[in-house]
Amino acid sequence: MVQWGVFDFSGSPVPVRSDLGQAFRRDWNRLALPGSWWSGSERVAIAAEVRSARYGTDHKDHILSEPAREAARVIGAQPAAVRRPWVESVAGKLGYPHYIEITGIASRLAAIDTVHDGIGAEREPLPEPEPGEPSRTAEPLARPGAAWVPMVGGASITQALSLVDPEAVAQEDLHGPLYLSYEGMAMMDYVAGLSRAQMELVAARTSAINECFY
Repeated sequence: MVQWGVFDFSGSPVPVRSDLGQAFRRDWNRLALPGSWWSGSERVAIAAEVRSARYGTDHKDHILSEPAREAARVIGAQPAAVRRPWVESVAGKLGYPHYIEITGIASRLAAIDTVHDGIGAEREPLPEPEPGEPSRTAEPLARPGAAWVPMVGGASITQALSLVDPEAVAQEDLHGPLYLSYEGMAMMDYVAGLSRAQMELVAARTSAINECFY
């Protein structure tokens, strides 16, 4: 398998931890490969739609259906517009597993690109897609409930993508380097440069600015 993503921050105006670059490279390699419900070409096209919506970049290679493009653009660039009726409408056209995979791709790309924007680094070029077919597998234990999509267990952020397990794994893999591991989230006395209270203050303010909701 070709290894995609350089993520060389040696010229960054601020120091960047090595584990961030490593996590970003892992995600770039995932992005290029066939997923559970989208091919490698479609996954990279989803990422291109996200960037087009976020930055107004030119993107003409429209291999995705209109509902898929809409999902990528709204989730990646207008998350405050995501509400239950919209999710039900779009997922009704795509299928919930397809929708969940788009959510995973779009949200991780937005996070990675935001880090680059925040430190003044150039955004990494998207990878070339790898050939192959999606596995077309979904978690059989996922059920509809209080959340807007089927998931395993109760409605929670950590379970949000559990209908499509590889997306849930990818989310957790990036969650730790960018914020805290799932285990670390339970540690109120955690310190890593900032204290846990300082981390949560920054997170709460960022969430408010981004109009996040749970």
